[in-house]
Amino acid sequence: MMKPTGEIVPCEFRLTPGRLAALACTSVIVLTGCGSGDDSETRKPTANAGLIPVTQACDGLFDEAIAKEARKPNGPSKVYPVKTDPTSHTAKALREEPARRGAPEHLCTLTDKADGAELLAITVAWVPHSPPSARSVHYTTTTGPQNAGSLLVTCGTDGGSGTESGGGRSLEFNMRDYFTLSDHSHAKLLIASAKKVTSQLNCREDPEYPNPKDVAPPPDPRLR
Repeated sequence: MMKPTGEIVPCEFRLTPGRLAALACTSVIVLTGCGSGDDSETRKPTANAGLIPVTQACDGLFDEAIAKEARKPNGPSKVYPVKTDPTSHTAKALREEPARRGAPEHLCTLTDKADGAELLAITVAWVPHSPPSARSVHYTTTTGPQNAGSLLVTCGTDGGSGTESGGGRSLEFNMRDYFTLSDHSHAKLLIASAKKVTSQLNCREDPEYPNPKDVAPPPDPRLR
């Protein structure tokens, strides 16, 4: 995982044929004929997973403004959610993680169809470094769908098998985005996800979350 620098860092990426297929799909109806993309990164929906509106995705993290971005220019209005554990289960798993860098926990994964190409994913994992400049929260944006943004949150915890001596570790929230949402929407989704998780982790000090518009201003509507 990338150590946050506080700067907007260009990130070169090369679309594989599977990625091109994901980006070429323009609607849920058309998507039924698209390839499945990179299966190594896509968590499969359960057998009873069905289409839901984008505004209901990720346990309500998508507000109407983000959903509107996801639908432009030809994005789907409905998506398939991949089954993930409730936030309470994720928090429990994080409390039990060993002090070293933990395996990512999946908070939200959306696909274009059952067993289809990934559209968006948000994960969280413990990392052994802290936000720069003694801040408790630091957002970093990059360019490219495979690493669309990250949020580093200090959360020292007391007790439990996963606590380091001194509690010197942080949570890193990462996003992949094939909707191609704006940086502002990435910040909103990551901050909202982090708030849900840290509210159940009993951090020794409450993280000071920034306003998303302060770290990534909303896009100019005239340019969209």
